[in-house]
Amino acid sequence: MRPTAQVATAIDLLGNEVGQMNLPVHVLKTLRAIQQCRTSALGGHVDACSSCGTLHISYNSCRNRHCPQCQGHKRVQWIQKREAELLPTVYYHVVFTLPAELNPLCLESPRLVYGALFESAWQTLQKMGAAKNLQLGMICILHTWGKTFHCTHTCIA
Repeated sequence: MRPTAQVATAIDLLGNEVGQMNLPVHVLKTLRAIQQCRTSALGGHVDACSSCGTLHISYNSCRNRHCPQCQGHKRVQWIQKREAELLPTVYYHVVFTLPAELNPLCLESPRLVYGALFESAWQTLQKMGAAKNLQLGMICILHTWGKTFHCTHTCIA
């Protein structure tokens, strides 16, 4: 069953306000792609049933990696693969976020900034684990919005 509310509906409701939010160009392009996904704006094709002749119009998808309509099945597949890799232990999802004021520095020296972020996150978690006499491991994943810079780092105590 398809959800009644779509991300595209929320974008539609914002209307022209989206353009006034001072969002980066890549974010605006993503929002536009999601808004136009599976609509006539992206074109489509007509399928005809060979038995009864019923016509069905299918609109093209945006294929954007952030689009819930296009990438939802890939997300489910990814989650299933990760679940199959889990060890029989307790897991926690912890998020460390940099303030937006550091964005220029991140663009200027990404290895330095993100390396420091990962190292400080690991030190923080190690300290917390030591206080409770726990042996910890950590998998870090860097999520960025606009660059294709993906860095993973693994630390094991």
